Amino acid sequence: MNPETSLSEDDLRGIVWQVWTAYLHCTPEVEDSAEPMPDTADVTASVGVAGAWNGLAVIRCGLPAAGEIAGAMLDIDPANANPDDCTDALGELVNILAGNVKSLLPKPSHLSLPQVVLGRAKVVWPGTTPLHTLRATINAEPTILGVLRGDPKPT
Repeated sequence: MNPETSLSEDDLRGIVWQVWTAYLHCTPEVEDSAEPMPDTADVTASVGVAGAWNGLAVIRCGLPAAGEIAGAMLDIDPANANPDDCTDALGELVNILAGNVKSLLPKPSHLSLPQVVLGRAKVVWPGTTPLHTLRATINAEPTILGVLRGDPKPT
C-alpha cells in the first residue's frame, strides 16, 4: 500500500473486477503488469483526479478490446462498434473506474471529464509516477489499467 493513499493494488484489482462484471458483463482475468504502462496504444482513455490527491486513472487497449468494451456497454455487436461507440464506451468506463478509485483517496478530490484518444498515438502525462498497473481482459482481449500519481511540486 502506498503511504500517501489508502488505494492498494488489491483495491484496484477489486474495483476492476466489480466494474468488469457490472458494466462489461464478464469476469476479467486481472493480473499485475510486469511491464510499465505503455506510452502508445490504439485507444487511451483517462480521467484526472485533483484535490487532496492528484493523479489519473488510465485505460489503454487495442481496437479489438475497445470494440468488445463498446459492445458490452452499448449492447451492440463488437464487430460493428464504430469509432464514436468506442470513444463513448471507453470514456464512460474510465470515468466509472476513476470514480471508484476516488472513493478511496483523501478528500476532497474531484474528477475531470474523461479524455479519449482514438488512434495509435503516444500519450504521456509529465509530472506523474505510476502507482499501480494491472492487465485485465475482456473476452480474451487485453487492456492495461493504471493509476498514476501526480508528483509533488518541488518547494
